[in-house]
Amino acid sequence: MLRTLLVLLTVKLSQGNEQICDLHFERQNGSLFADCSRRKLLQVPDYLPENITALDISENDLTVLKNNAFDKFGNLIYLNINMNPLSKLEPEAFRGLFNLTKLLLARNKLQSSRSCFPNNVFRDLVSLQTLNLEKTGMDSYPDWVFPPLVKLRSLFIDSVPDPVFGPGFSKLASLKLLQMDSRFMYGGGCSIEKLKNETFQSLNETKLEVLVLNHCSNLHYCEPGVLEPLMSLTELELTHNQIGNHNALHLLYPFVNRNMRKIWFNGTFKYEVQHEKELVDRALTKESTRYLNKICVTEVSVRENRLYLVELASIYKDPFESCLKVLDASENYFAGDLGVLLFIARLSNLEYLDCSLQRIDGDFPRKRSFETLSENNIVSVTLPPKLRYFGITDISGATHTVQEIVFLNTHNLETVLLASNSLFGLTRLRGLENVSNVDLSGNKFDSEFNFHSFENATHLSLRNCKLQFSPSSFTNNNVFSPLKSVRYLDVSLNELTDIPLSPISNTIIHLNLSHNEFDTIPIETIDYPHLILIDMSFNLIGQLDKATRANLDLSFEKNNLKLILKGNTFSCSCENLDFTLWLVDTPVIYETDRNFPCILDNGTMTGTVDVAKHHERLFRYCTGKMMLSITVTIMVVMFTSIIVVYVVSNNPVRYRNALLKLFGLGIQYLTPKDFDFTLYIGYFDADIPLVYQKLRHALELCNHPVRLFLKDRDVLPGVPIADGIICGITYSWKSVLVISDDFLQDLSQWSQFTIDAALYSVTDLIPNRIIVLLVGPVQVEDLPERLLNVVEEDCILSVEDYQGDEDCNLWKDLRKTAGV
Repeated sequence: MLRTLLVLLTVKLSQGNEQICDLHFERQNGSLFADCSRRKLLQVPDYLPENITALDISENDLTVLKNNAFDKFGNLIYLNINMNPLSKLEPEAFRGLFNLTKLLLARNKLQSSRSCFPNNVFRDLVSLQTLNLEKTGMDSYPDWVFPPLVKLRSLFIDSVPDPVFGPGFSKLASLKLLQMDSRFMYGGGCSIEKLKNETFQSLNETKLEVLVLNHCSNLHYCEPGVLEPLMSLTELELTHNQIGNHNALHLLYPFVNRNMRKIWFNGTFKYEVQHEKELVDRALTKESTRYLNKICVTEVSVRENRLYLVELASIYKDPFESCLKVLDASENYFAGDLGVLLFIARLSNLEYLDCSLQRIDGDFPRKRSFETLSENNIVSVTLPPKLRYFGITDISGATHTVQEIVFLNTHNLETVLLASNSLFGLTRLRGLENVSNVDLSGNKFDSEFNFHSFENATHLSLRNCKLQFSPSSFTNNNVFSPLKSVRYLDVSLNELTDIPLSPISNTIIHLNLSHNEFDTIPIETIDYPHLILIDMSFNLIGQLDKATRANLDLSFEKNNLKLILKGNTFSCSCENLDFTLWLVDTPVIYETDRNFPCILDNGTMTGTVDVAKHHERLFRYCTGKMMLSITVTIMVVMFTSIIVVYVVSNNPVRYRNALLKLFGLGIQYLTPKDFDFTLYIGYFDADIPLVYQKLRHALELCNHPVRLFLKDRDVLPGVPIADGIICGITYSWKSVLVISDDFLQDLSQWSQFTIDAALYSVTDLIPNRIIVLLVGPVQVEDLPERLLNVVEEDCILSVEDYQGDEDCNLWKDLRKTAGV
């Protein structure tokens, strides 16, 4: 019954008013766990159930672990005493813990003395498999306490300046892992300064397989035979020290002609190179790798070693060449070109290769990275047939143009990282059609790039690739449409603007469009049932319309879509108040802090949360502003209407006719048939030859004659000249004024009278009733202003413009202008 209750409840034990420990029952393995951590305990609590299997008393105030402290807890298999000021273990402290498999004593104050570690303190720990003694402050190893730990498999122990594992460690027949690195789990550094041949001598009878000794920045001395006792070693991590690359590689001689799983020599270079001959330490040569080449090792890492040079003979040699599956040579200083990549296909079993982040050192000249690979802007790289991961990002050096890269042997390739290599003008990548993860960020694509190059990619990063495709490319659905399987697409930092990105595969899950210039969401989110995140941060979004917001809310309901909008400055104007309220309330926004920057109508910068809190006040302001505009408009309309009614009422007939004329109603235009004469010809006496010899012959004496009124011919004798001119103009459909210098300078004033009479005859019923024919040097600007105000520019013809064509075109244009 009690067991059932423990399954359902967490029991809290108390002593007085102070809570001491929590009990948890784990149904999966039937264990009872007592959590007494951070309780300020001075001793091990004795009121806990005897059947507990795990006890955590870390981060308390225990200074001494007394005899029989755990005597009643014989079922314990896990005991955590980390991070106490523990400075002494009494001889019978762990009495009765025959079933204990894991003991954690890290971050205490246990010195390597017999008062801290009595002879038989570990006597009953016959089942112990894991022991942690890291960061205890010891300066040597108490080997006398280790013989009983015959089943110990993993030992995590503090680092000391001059470590020596004494005879007591020889009894650890089951030991598989030895770690002397507490940097990541417990903080601090490694204090080891030297490794001598006798350091691991007592471990020669163990079956140690894994040695972890990382981040010992003070380690600069290492005797060549230090690893010789560890003949069963299969994994070696010896990183971030000052041993030197060559010295570290020479430590491998005991493992020649053996199999190993892992060798890590990251950051083992000497910090200071004092002599020119020491530069050889920054190169992988045939001599430095003579032992490594004879080891069948699966994984090798030499990253962060400031290596400048790799000789081909240093790595392309059996059994190393045929056994290697993982090679990490990233974050080095390789100088020259990468022609060595032409030979990587020889590593027939290689599955992982990373040569990324190659920096430049000012003392070493650098060639272009692909200089020897191609001379026609096409690069071909043959990869190992089993390669799954290929990373060659951020290869520093000069920029260069590569139009096409061809990868061979890619049927097993899953990931290709080619970011930030300063490649310009890329149009195609061949051989990546079946690769799932591709990163080409930081390279510059040609506007005609073929996205069929990675049509089956699920993860594609094109960050900062200057994707500047023409809008027609997107309209024709030929840009991202080949990406049939993409799930994670990053096209951030590309200065993309109002370009519809559809169609993108409906398999898309994450879409990163940040750091562009979009002013809205460029896709219909409702069309993508798997899309759960769109990053639109740092764009130019001022507001989202109602349709877009409705689609976003619907997408959230269907597939829990989230939208990132940080870095945009929104408009909190009156017309966008509903958007601001939506922005604060909708669950589709990813950010928990919804107080985005926004600008009010008056140009003041504020926050969306502030606007939402005072939206009623803003609504009143916006409504009042709108009502003021409507009121002013109505008043202007009413005032204007009153004036119009008053004016029209005083002149009803006039404005009725004007209205009819405006709509073309009630108006009958006059035609030549309504007049006795077609054209009245006004002229001065000096222009009679032109009128009678040319104009009359061209208009009246021709195949299609028109009747002209000529004052010298058609005015009857005895009729006053003025009456004749007025009658001629009145009875003629249109008037043609032949104006010469003599006409304008006529002292008799009859020419001016003719102009005035013609002007008085102008009516809306006869369009363009006056036509002017300029003779001689007379220009348009010489005409009287009252005439220019009435006559259209198209109705002014100059005889001088038609010289040399026998005046035929002149009379044709005159007929055309007159409309006859």
